[in-house]
Amino acid sequence: MRTSLGIDVVAQQVYLAMVAEPRADVQKLAEQLDESTAAVEQALAQLARLSLIAPGDGATGWLPVDPEVGLAAMLARQQAELAQRQQQFEDSRLAVAQLLASQGRRPQGQVPGVEWLSGEAALWERVAELAEGCEEEVLTLGPTERLTDSVLRAARTLDETVLRRGARSRSVLLESARNDSSAMPYLRWKMDALGGVRTLPSLPVWMILIDRRHVVVPVSSFRSVMGGLVCTADSMVNTFAALFATLWKEALPLTEARPRTGGHLSLQEQHILRLWAQGLTDASAARQMDVSLRTVRRLSDKLTDRFGAHSRFQLGAMAIAEGSIRAEDMI
Repeated sequence: MRTSLGIDVVAQQVYLAMVAEPRADVQKLAEQLDESTAAVEQALAQLARLSLIAPGDGATGWLPVDPEVGLAAMLARQQAELAQRQQQFEDSRLAVAQLLASQGRRPQGQVPGVEWLSGEAALWERVAELAEGCEEEVLTLGPTERLTDSVLRAARTLDETVLRRGARSRSVLLESARNDSSAMPYLRWKMDALGGVRTLPSLPVWMILIDRRHVVVPVSSFRSVMGGLVCTADSMVNTFAALFATLWKEALPLTEARPRTGGHLSLQEQHILRLWAQGLTDASAARQMDVSLRTVRRLSDKLTDRFGAHSRFQLGAMAIAEGSIRAEDMI
């Protein structure tokens, strides 16, 4: 079994025991942890691969690396891997957008459970069709960028249809919408008419889930909607429904003021730490949160000073050690 740090439970216990008593030998570690010597030796091999212990004159032949240094090194490696994955994701999103632009709207039966739509008009036309058949609820995440006039009009039309049909609607939007003078009148109307609007500093995807049967995933680039897909496959629909439920619990209702941070990190600060831990650059984080690059750099200076960190890696390590973010937030 692996812990949130990505290492075995036994390896983590061995590491912590070595930090507390660097001169303990394998036998003593095994007795302290009620493990076999073979399990301890296997844990030592894993810790060595992760560079959390280094050859030394300890009784085991190894000495623990300072936790702050060791964890920072782990963060560095994982951030490099995640940055590569992020680039692959961006390449895939571009490929999908190009495919939508070149192929146009395909017949629904051509790819079982998937319908491709090309262009903003085709996307909102299909959403309107699905909304006319809505019986229970529409769940929305996003958009992941600022609400443009065309998106606001389409969203209002969708909500009016849902309201007319007596269905429910819940949405999680970007925190930046609170400062958007063009979006707030619509959002206040939505709160009064349908309720269920919450915000988060960043969102992983833009999706519209209708009756938990159809999930619509718009594809956008630089605030321009290029098309999207409609999926009815149970595995995809259930995955997006679970994602919405998780983010809904974390999000702050639009009717509530942003909480004062006091001695704790704000939601925005927690999110920027998570995005950095996931390998995003300042520019990428700014785009995902729909804030200025200057805002992200201001947060960076504030958090670096607060933690007394000398690097981004050290900042992430110290934030995890303090419990401000979790190691699994890096994934």
